Amino acid sequence: MRATTHHNAGIARKRPPVRIGLNKAWSKGAVTRLRHRSDVSSRSAASRLRASEQSARVGGEVKLARITQAMSRQQVADRAGVSWSTQVRVELGDPKLAIATICAVTEAVGLDLVLRTYPGRQPSLRDTGQLALAELLVSQAHDAWHAQLEVSVGQHGESIDIGFFGPEEIVATELERMASDFQAQYRRADEKRQRLAGQHRRPVRLVIVIEDTPRNRTALEPHLAVIRRTLPAGSREILKSIRGGEPLGRDGLLWLRRRRAPEAR
Repeated sequence: MRATTHHNAGIARKRPPVRIGLNKAWSKGAVTRLRHRSDVSSRSAASRLRASEQSARVGGEVKLARITQAMSRQQVADRAGVSWSTQVRVELGDPKLAIATICAVTEAVGLDLVLRTYPGRQPSLRDTGQLALAELLVSQAHDAWHAQLEVSVGQHGESIDIGFFGPEEIVATELERMASDFQAQYRRADEKRQRLAGQHRRPVRLVIVIEDTPRNRTALEPHLAVIRRTLPAGSREILKSIRGGEPLGRDGLLWLRRRRAPEAR
C-alpha cells in the first residue's frame, strides 16, 4: 500500500503553539545550578589570571638574572636540561609549565624558587556549610550589636566570619566546624582580628566558635588548659553578652550546636 497525502490548495494551516510548563521546583534548582556554574567560572578565570601573573613575575626575574650574567638562552637551557623553546616559555611566563621545569631553569641562572601559600580569599560560609551556625548565632544577637557576615580584613580577600559591632567594642567571630590543628586555627583567627583592630579604634575581642560535636570535644580535650588561658570567656559568658548587648571584655571560645530540622509528621 502507498501512503497518500491530501493537500488543500490555498489553505495555510497554522501549527498550534507549543507551551512549555516549568515546574517551579525544577526552575529554582536550575537557576541555582546556573549561578553555581557562573561562580565556578568566575573563580576559575581569577585563578588563571593569578597563575599568569605569578608565572610572568618569575619569568621576568629569570630573564633579568640571565641578562645580568651575560648568559644566552641556549646556555641556560643546557644547564637546566631543557630545550631552548622551554627556556623561552619560562621567561615569557607560561603558567602551564611544570614546577620542576621552572625550578630547573631558575637554578640554572642562580635563583632559588620557593613556593609558599599566604592567607587569601576563603570559601564563603555557604560553601563551607557554616552558614547555619552563623545564622543561629546572629539570630540571638541583641539590637545593640550590628552583625555583619564575612567582614573583609585583608588585601587578598581575607575575612572575619562574623563581626558583631557594638558601641564600645567589636567581637570578631570565627566559625570552625572541625577542630583539627587548634593552634594554627587560633593563629589564623588572631591575625585577622589584629587586622580588623587596625581599622577601628574600639577594642576587638576574638571569639572562636566550635561546632559542638563529640569528635570536636575529644580533639580539644588535651588542649583545654591552654585554651582557657588564651580564650578565657566560656560559652555562657559569650552568649550572655551577645543576647544582652553588653560588652564581652575578653576573648573566648563558644561551643555551638546546630539546631535539628523538625521531623516531618
